[in-house]
Amino acid sequence: MIAFKDFAPQITRKGFFKNHFQSMQDALAEANHWINSHQVQILNVETVVLPEIWREEGTTDPELTTSGDMMNSWYQFIRVWYRQ
Repeated sequence: MIAFKDFAPQITRKGFFKNHFQSMQDALAEANHWINSHQVQILNVETVVLPEIWREEGTTDPELTTSGDMMNSWYQFIRVWYRQ
């Protein structure tokens, strides 16, 4: 069975105008730790960029929308595809 797991930098501090996040290196370290601790066959690792993942249902929301008149935020995360 093919599956995926996402590793998104987490919010470390909420700000009034801007939130602060972990680095992509932190997300990569988390992905490497997960890979090393699970017995799975890695098929692919990719960086995914999506709009507004923290305002929606996260990285697996099937519909992510933006508004043309508002300032949009795009977020990147690491997705690991694997075979169980």
